Amino acid sequence: MGIKERKKRYAGKMRSRILKAAMQLYVKGGYENVTMRRIAAKIEYSPGTIYLYFTNKKDIMLQLCYQGFERLLAHQAKLEGIADPLERLSAGGRYYLAFALENPELYELMFATKEIFKESGPDEEAAPLRAFRGFANNVKDCLDAGIFSAVEVETTAIALWATLHGLASLLIKGRLRFLPEESLSQVVEQAYAFSLRKRGE
Repeated sequence: MGIKERKKRYAGKMRSRILKAAMQLYVKGGYENVTMRRIAAKIEYSPGTIYLYFTNKKDIMLQLCYQGFERLLAHQAKLEGIADPLERLSAGGRYYLAFALENPELYELMFATKEIFKESGPDEEAAPLRAFRGFANNVKDCLDAGIFSAVEVETTAIALWATLHGLASLLIKGRLRFLPEESLSQVVEQAYAFSLRKRGE
């Protein structure tokens, strides 16, 4: 292994350590608990070292946020083999809820920490928008197949995502403790059906 490759690998390991320490601090005390000095103390380096790998705290938290969306993207890719567009969409919804329930702090960081995206414009190539586009493509496949009566893809996708986000928030807050885990599939499908019902039905 050459010097350049060793340096690259070391930098990757350092970035991972920094991100892991930042997430631990976030889980313990929220966004305000994460500081460059506290991260440095956790990894036993000087605060100045962290700036060799990240611009600032917001950069670190943004990368953590993107890691969460990359996991959603990876699962979307696994669903591409499902031929039935509605089952593909439902399977994605079930995974989304399971992901939120299993990773509540990360989910909160991804969607409820306004400081991360404050004053930041949309990045078309960033993981959050790519994940949404993947979800919207599944919605489009359902529309093309005549499964849904709605005609505007983006509006329909936002409505369905809002439904999932609301369910995820209820699950995380423990408001659906009475719901058996095996009922999640039915809940997702019923929520989709209700969200897309025609007026007057």
